[in-house]
Amino acid sequence: MYTKPEFAPLSRGEVFGLIEAAAFATVVTTAPEGLMVSHLPFVLHPRRGENGTLVSHLAAANPHAVSLIQGHATVAVFNGPHDYISSSWYPHNPVRDSAPTWNFAVVHCHGRPVRIDTLATARHLLELVEVLEKDRPDRWRMRELGPGGMERRLPHVIGFEMPISRLEAKFKMGQDERLYDTAAAIDALDKANPAPAALMRKHNSHRD
Repeated sequence: MYTKPEFAPLSRGEVFGLIEAAAFATVVTTAPEGLMVSHLPFVLHPRRGENGTLVSHLAAANPHAVSLIQGHATVAVFNGPHDYISSSWYPHNPVRDSAPTWNFAVVHCHGRPVRIDTLATARHLLELVEVLEKDRPDRWRMRELGPGGMERRLPHVIGFEMPISRLEAKFKMGQDERLYDTAAAIDALDKANPAPAALMRKHNSHRD
């Protein structure tokens, strides 16, 4: 992934935080027939392995499952806050001569997936529900599937884990733009899309 030093994350924790907040990734795997692409939910185990380990599942009927369980090179792409940055927000100082752009945060997790057994897949599904249902009002619980509900579904699901061999992160948040332009964009986004505005403010707080 192309990036520049000023777009580096502030910490490993920020990278893991984006993965956990997104929870959903575009997954691309090399295969003899070409690239395979799926969109899957993940649970991150940040302390398993040098760069953490991702755990997910997909339908056994999905052709992508074959490439995943064969351990082909794979990347999971997690998207964070992003938005279009309009030059119309920039001050006339003396002219608005900066081009519009797109600010975004993204993490690429590279690795080779490994299939997990049925018991581990069941544990993963329980954990995934716990993570995604946490703090929801009237939250749903796996036991609501009823007797045999999990057992009926497990044969149709393939679980896998992917130790992250390489992490790439890019937080392009206006750090390379004139500060007064970035400040104006933050003010405009505060009203329309506060999540990227907050990240822009965080990643430009060191600038005078």
